[in-house]
Formats: sequence, C-alpha cells, structure tokens
Amino acid sequence: MVVLVIFGLTFIVLATYTIVRLSIACVFWSFNTSTDAKHIFKLCFPYYIIALTIICMAFIVAFNKEPIVIYYFSTVYFLALFLWKRKIKPSKKNTFAAEPNQSRLP
Repeated sequence: MVVLVIFGLTFIVLATYTIVRLSIACVFWSFNTSTDAKHIFKLCFPYYIIALTIICMAFIVAFNKEPIVIYYFSTVYFLALFLWKRKIKPSKKNTFAAEPNQSRLP
C-alpha cells in the first residue's frame, strides 16, 4: 500500500512539473528565436503569473479551502516561479582549462 502511495505521489509531482514546464516553454516558443529571454520575461511574466494566481485561487476556493489543495497549488505557484528564474538565469559553463600548462615542465 505504501508503495502505491509513493508511486502515486511521484506521478503527481512529475506530471505537475511537466505541465508547468511546458506552459513556460510554450511562452518562449511562441516568440522568435532571436528574441532575448529577458525581453520575453519582462513582456510575458506579469501576465503569466497573474493568470496562474487567478487559476490557483479559483481551485482553492472551489475545493472549499482544503489544506491539501492549498499545499498543492502553493507548490505549483512556487514551482512556476523557480522555473521562470531558472529559464532566465544564464547557465554556467565549465571554465576549467583543457590544455595543460607545459611551460613549467623541466
């Protein structure tokens, strides 16, 4: 029984992550590839987060403010914020030197 609960929760978490990630990716895919990510963020993030807030609040009210629903939609909200931040933040490349310093050899 415990294994089924763990599998169920894992499925719900992965499905939620995938849906939120795809919704953010669709915003970026709808623009030209040459458009800067920060420009897309400044243009679309306010509308995205307002719509997400309204949707989350509507579901919380529709389910009579059950604690599990509040926890779930709070997680969705913060997950969306985290994914937007990760999408905007530039990735760090490895800056390790691939070439050995041969000038110090005897």
